[in-house]
Amino acid sequence: MSVNLEDMDFSRGSYVKGIAVNEHQFLATAQFQQLRGVTRDPALLQPNTKQRASDPDLSELGELHDLVQRALQGNKKTNAKKYRRYIESVVSGGVGVLPPIHLWIPQPLDVATIGARTYAIVPTGEWLLSIDGETQLTAHFSIDTDPVTTPEMKKAHRELTLGVIIHHGVSAKVARQYFHDLNVLAVRPNTSLGLSMNTSDPLMQVVDDVQTLDVLRNRVEQSARQLGKKSNRLVTLQNLRQLVVNVAKGISGIQYGSRPVPVEDVDLEVLSEVSSNLVARYFDRYLSDIADREQSLAGTGPVLAAIGAMGNKVLQAPADERDAELERLFQTLKSVDWRKGPQWVGIAGNYTAGGVFSAKGTKEVAYAVHTALSDPSSATYRKIRQENAVGRLFNN
Repeated sequence: MSVNLEDMDFSRGSYVKGIAVNEHQFLATAQFQQLRGVTRDPALLQPNTKQRASDPDLSELGELHDLVQRALQGNKKTNAKKYRRYIESVVSGGVGVLPPIHLWIPQPLDVATIGARTYAIVPTGEWLLSIDGETQLTAHFSIDTDPVTTPEMKKAHRELTLGVIIHHGVSAKVARQYFHDLNVLAVRPNTSLGLSMNTSDPLMQVVDDVQTLDVLRNRVEQSARQLGKKSNRLVTLQNLRQLVVNVAKGISGIQYGSRPVPVEDVDLEVLSEVSSNLVARYFDRYLSDIADREQSLAGTGPVLAAIGAMGNKVLQAPADERDAELERLFQTLKSVDWRKGPQWVGIAGNYTAGGVFSAKGTKEVAYAVHTALSDPSSATYRKIRQENAVGRLFNN
């Protein structure tokens, strides 16, 4: 409908500015201070909460919520805390983007055009429920209601403009289908592509330095998780990042995977120098082995992760001793037999029923590979080195 400015009746409800896409969908922008007036804190709507049990209106809304949302528990609950920190960073001026929140109300909303602007009117006493973006909405309410939030953060956050898509005049059955489509049909980018786009990760800045080395120029796979048989690339971005992570953190860096790594205790300039020297020397010395993915393990994820972890000792050494420490590292690798074979069974992989050696994933075997490469007291250290080749010949 179209109304004059003087005819706006704010007692009817909240006027949310935006664009009507069709009779059931409205694209809106709203500051959080307005959004909190037309939505409820998802934490209050969860099953078995005291607030929901004691408030009939909240209980009724909670039952409707349960039709279109999953409970706030497990990973979802954990992610809400991480999302809060991300939002606070955005509010404080950090680089970031918040996706639009999809909200739903079963009854149709009046849409009013006032001059050049269009508004959806959410009636007083009615509430919009999230069908996608509830984790984000939970994080917003957490910032707003937590007593430890500073007044300055609370004010800036309430003035934060958010994108909202309001679905109205559709049944719970349709809203449930929207939930399915938005959450199940979406195709997430693979880890390597996601990492390559993360410009805020300090370690990715180090990885960027490393991949400009001559030996790696145009030979780092930026998007695929694995190198194809005919690929002329030497390493995936994901494996190169794990190598750098392990230079910074040692073999325990495996635990982080693609997640952010705390680097407050790391001198990134030194990390970049050590990682670059380690990678340049390793890829130059073992280039043919790394490139021969069919026959050699030298370029696999677990081996690169282990090499990175060995580089942590170089990183920890005094500046004037790093070159000597790096030389000692490569002395220990001189006699390693990189060929896929029985010497690596139970360390980097196993033979299949068809007699083909199959390497395992980084998280599965990186620790074992690291021990075999770096610990002279280990039996596996001797097992994978060429001086034991004769013994293997007679024992297999």
